[in-house]
Amino acid sequence: MKERIGDLKINGQSSSAGGNYNDVIVNGEGRIAGDLDCIKLKINGRCDINGNVKAESVEVYGSNSIKGNLEAERAKIHGTADVNGNLSVNKAEIHGSIDVDGDCNAEIFNIAGTFAIEGLLNAGELKLSLYGASRAREIGGEKITVKRKGKYDLLGLKSRIMSSKELTVDTIEGDDIYLENTQAKVVRGNNIEIGPGCEIELVEYKNGFKQDENAEVGTHKKTQ
Repeated sequence: MKERIGDLKINGQSSSAGGNYNDVIVNGEGRIAGDLDCIKLKINGRCDINGNVKAESVEVYGSNSIKGNLEAERAKIHGTADVNGNLSVNKAEIHGSIDVDGDCNAEIFNIAGTFAIEGLLNAGELKLSLYGASRAREIGGEKITVKRKGKYDLLGLKSRIMSSKELTVDTIEGDDIYLENTQAKVVRGNNIEIGPGCEIELVEYKNGFKQDENAEVGTHKKTQ
């Protein structure tokens, strides 16, 4: 284990090298050149990190971009986050938007906002409250809940333009699945409920299946 070299604090507009720290606090606009390993990362404003990030806890109040992987026990984001690599976290709470170029793995993944995950989104418990168009290549988990909450502009006012299909995904697999406003090719699980606004090509279920009258399902079949 590498020895930590104390705390890193950035106030105003400044930059620093990466390294192993206890707490990293950014108040303003910061840039970190290199990999970052710390106990706590807290950003109030904006921070661009040119490398991988490993931390016990990550808090973002503003925006954060990571040119690598993000690995954390806990992540709380109020704003926006861009991860060019993979995201691995025990518990994530996101109020805003997140983009991940790779895969996203979590035990608990809660989001109120929008997301774009180019790879697999996998979580034990997945709760998605969508406020706009979101996408992932595949979604997997034990309990998956997708609900549409509305669409807002930057002032917090309800937008006049409402997209009918908020979540676009190729495949969803899980134990207990509830979906709203989701467009998917295949949904597989034990207990599946297809709520309003969904367009699903194929549903395969083992135990139970329900379909809202305002949902479209091409084919649904019970499997062993």
